[in-house]
Amino acid sequence: MEPENAHGQPFGGRALGSTSFLASVLAAAGIFASLAMSAIALVNSSARSAISSNTGAAATSHSRRPSTSAVPVVDLKMMPTWKLGSDGKRHDAATKTEFAVSVGKPVTLRIDNTDVQPHSITSPEAGVDIIALPGTHTYALQVNKRGRFHWRCMVACDTGAAGWAMTHRGYLSGYITAT
Repeated sequence: MEPENAHGQPFGGRALGSTSFLASVLAAAGIFASLAMSAIALVNSSARSAISSNTGAAATSHSRRPSTSAVPVVDLKMMPTWKLGSDGKRHDAATKTEFAVSVGKPVTLRIDNTDVQPHSITSPEAGVDIIALPGTHTYALQVNKRGRFHWRCMVACDTGAAGWAMTHRGYLSGYITAT
């Protein structure tokens, strides 16, 4: 009697399971080939990595090695009528107003401006003019000369107090120190 499938029909003279055995063998061969190619790629990648890390000073001027140091990130918020001033009133302010940077090295400012209007971090002496739009955004801060530079918000803000926050350190005014 000939073997039958689940519908009671004969398999046509083939031995039960021979097709599934062949499919299993082919699948195993495919998996083996895939693993072998992955291992070869990993070995080649490691060899290239070792070569490039050993060339160091011997690298030509047109080749660039990837930087191993990440750009530092400074998080701060700018908020309307947030901080109590010496005049007894609440004023616009930033949670961080002092920035220390390395000369010529970028720093990322991630600013969450919760106000409905823009604010700025402006220091003409340091060559910095960042307009912080409402919402959370990132901005590049880079100072290319050594010094301690005063910054302030140049957007007409804190208008109820004639710009009080813009002229008082620790509110929307502070210092950038580049060393």
